[in-house]
Amino acid sequence: MSWYSELGFKKNPLDIRPNPNLVGLEREEKRLLNHIRKEEICFLNGLTGSGKTSMLMRIQETLRGHKFIYLDAHELPKDFNLEKELISKRGFFDRITLRKFPKKKPVLIIDEFQSTDPNLVLEARANWENPVRRKLKAIVIAQISRYLKNVTPSFMERLGSRTVELRPLDEDEMKQILKTRLYCKKAGCNYIDKISDDALSFIVKCSGNNPRRLLEYADELFEFHHTKFADRNPMLKEDYMVSYHGAKEILGLEKVRVQGFEKLDEQEDKKRHENNKKKPNPKFSRAFDKNEKRVLKFIEKSPRTTQNIANRLNISESSAARILSELKQKKAIVYAGKKDRKKLWQISPATKRLMVRV
Repeated sequence: MSWYSELGFKKNPLDIRPNPNLVGLEREEKRLLNHIRKEEICFLNGLTGSGKTSMLMRIQETLRGHKFIYLDAHELPKDFNLEKELISKRGFFDRITLRKFPKKKPVLIIDEFQSTDPNLVLEARANWENPVRRKLKAIVIAQISRYLKNVTPSFMERLGSRTVELRPLDEDEMKQILKTRLYCKKAGCNYIDKISDDALSFIVKCSGNNPRRLLEYADELFEFHHTKFADRNPMLKEDYMVSYHGAKEILGLEKVRVQGFEKLDEQEDKKRHENNKKKPNPKFSRAFDKNEKRVLKFIEKSPRTTQNIANRLNISESSAARILSELKQKKAIVYAGKKDRKKLWQISPATKRLMVRV
């Protein structure tokens, strides 16, 4: 039995293969969809493990009414023929009306574009821009490097500035990936609760905010417990939680480089320990209830949205909005701009002073 079967999952929720259930890349997805709908050539750029291929899967699921030709340039046979591929996309009415090519023009997606034969690139462009017999609706090219080597200057001119770059996710978004993946309907629980906040922050740092590495490292934690403890797996116990030191030891055993983050975390632990020796300001304790204090502590270091707060505190967005409304009335928080069109909130200077331990 695998670790995920033991915990009630049908398949590995931390599978690193491309998955269309993306987190935090809504703006990039919207831009990519817009280029396709406008029938343009566009370039999707992202580092290994950033969600590039997952994004390409997602747009195919989103645009159900479109036909797609997806090509992985690493796996293309030498005798690949784009015209034959176009012909194969003909629908029923195309066939009975003896159309050679589909009336509904497909969208061509070329993943790992750096490995593409330049002749295929020229053929694809010709099928997209020919005003008389245009056979492609749009072209999406994707690769890791920002520099396109195997294209002509005229192709670059056609591409213009239509580049969608997948940005690095922040810590909250990385944690949200695990929260989304680790919810088990059968068990009625979310196994992210088995990993302490400090341990989660640590594996996010170790992963370099790379989603694929994050999934790999989280998988290592669960696999270690399953292998070491067998039918006494503590992950099945209600009150068990992987600590920061436990996560560091497990990843170290699995040859993950943890030393680069050790000093920073030890310094943070030391500061936290010294700070805990001091008593909270009694004025702060009297001014806010338990939930308000939790929100204030969460947004202490950086501004957060209502959704960020709801995810961190494991409450509904309406509950988070209610707490924020009460904090605004108390002038404990102030508006801090927007992120992805959502309002950000930060602690007011007066409340920051109240939060200093004495």
